Amino acid sequence: MTAFLLSVTALVAYFFGSISTVNLTSNLIFHRDIKKEYPLDNLGITRFVKDFGVKGLAKFLGVEAAKALIPLMLGGILLGIVDHADIGRAFAMFCMALGIVFPIMYRFKGSTTILAVGLGAFFIGSGVGFATLVVFLAVYFATRYVSLAKLAATLMMCLVTLMMIDTPFVKYLVLLTALVVFIENRHGIVRLIKGKEKKFRYRKDISYMFDE
Repeated sequence: MTAFLLSVTALVAYFFGSISTVNLTSNLIFHRDIKKEYPLDNLGITRFVKDFGVKGLAKFLGVEAAKALIPLMLGGILLGIVDHADIGRAFAMFCMALGIVFPIMYRFKGSTTILAVGLGAFFIGSGVGFATLVVFLAVYFATRYVSLAKLAATLMMCLVTLMMIDTPFVKYLVLLTALVVFIENRHGIVRLIKGKEKKFRYRKDISYMFDE
């Protein structure tokens, strides 16, 4: 029974993780190829907010959040049948991270785990989630490096999980999820070491980007 529930959780979580939020919202909400028109950098995100407004950004993040919440809740519900809801949520987070980073339908070329793992941390425990969020915000506002903030927050998620969570399998799954996040950001780590990583700053006035 437990093996079957884990299998269903894995399939659903991986599937939801592998769905591209960019492609989904491009077709269903914005009716434009936002991946092509708005690259994931300072200029792209600034132009996206300028064109679609805060509501457009909220819609995009809402779809991304819903895509993460469904498998996280389902994992808890299914494994809750055998009194292992905590393991179900952690397992769903891990499988979802695999789907995001290594989506088979996109030839294993994935996207970012930042929101999915951030929400997953709260499903591991409220203390884990808040610590992860605080570290992410603190490191980001101190350095403006999103990749560094994500890595630091992931390490904090692991540390607090090891300190606060008693279930061994949950700890293992959180560590495996962290490994996926570090693999996802392997190129960013190299750029950070070489001092070539780009900082992210949102500016309403984007005219400076076209100055010679």
